[in-house]
Amino acid sequence: MKTATQQTHPGRGRLWGALILALLAVAAWFGLPSSARLAALGFLALLPFALFRPKWAFWAVLAAFFGFGAFLLTFRISGYRYAALLFFAVAALLPVFRFGGRGLRRLIGLAAGLALCLVMAAEVPIVSAALSAGESQAPYVIVLGAAVYGENPSLTLRHRCDRASAHLRSNPDAVAVVSGGQGPGESISEAEAMGRYLVNKGGIAEDRILRENRSTSTRENLTFSKEIIESSGGDSRQVAIVSSSYHLYRAKRMAAALGMAADGLPSSDGYPLYMAGMYLREALAVWKLWLLGI
Repeated sequence: MKTATQQTHPGRGRLWGALILALLAVAAWFGLPSSARLAALGFLALLPFALFRPKWAFWAVLAAFFGFGAFLLTFRISGYRYAALLFFAVAALLPVFRFGGRGLRRLIGLAAGLALCLVMAAEVPIVSAALSAGESQAPYVIVLGAAVYGENPSLTLRHRCDRASAHLRSNPDAVAVVSGGQGPGESISEAEAMGRYLVNKGGIAEDRILRENRSTSTRENLTFSKEIIESSGGDSRQVAIVSSSYHLYRAKRMAAALGMAADGLPSSDGYPLYMAGMYLREALAVWKLWLLGI
């Protein structure tokens, strides 16, 4: 039996469906590389089903969320994978709230609300650290590693190196510690890739670069970099950390635990949907840090 709301507003569902599809098209067009804008056209192609076939509006929206999540997985980059989880979660919840009983809807709604609150609790310090980051005059800058493909630094890693280059040019006496070991699929260590990039692309003298090539995590990045600074006769108590904006809160907190007063230097951000996924991933990492200290 239809509810009173469905009887009174028979066109509301298709209007909401059309609006959601239009918003997804905007997100795909502006939130992804230009080469992936075909996804936006796919959402627009579903609009007629939502507008002129009311019974199909719900299924068009459901297909759009599942399809977009699957499409994001084709990028094979962690940020897009976590963004895909958001779309899959919405797609999984839609049938519950449309067809589930009142008790089930309440239970799932409470669980989803709690999860959202936990994520937002972590996002507050993450975003605050990103927004408060600025310039620094620290004599040492620690550049945290990211993926290397063969011998080529990823876009994220190039952005971090560009930010480190800017700091080194503004502080002629500063020294960079490039930090990152060699992971799967990497022909050289992340530290070596960063060192080459700073010299060849950034124009930084080789003697201003210290390489830390053993680390496999943020904590090891900072621990081993601290040891290298001290072994070279430097003072590790005041440093700047270059990383992606979403990563600065956790990195600075770990640095403080090691006795380092660290300034945060954010590198350029990526595409919006990639960043949304990375901020979600970082929220999970921050809760792990809060609860387990790692």
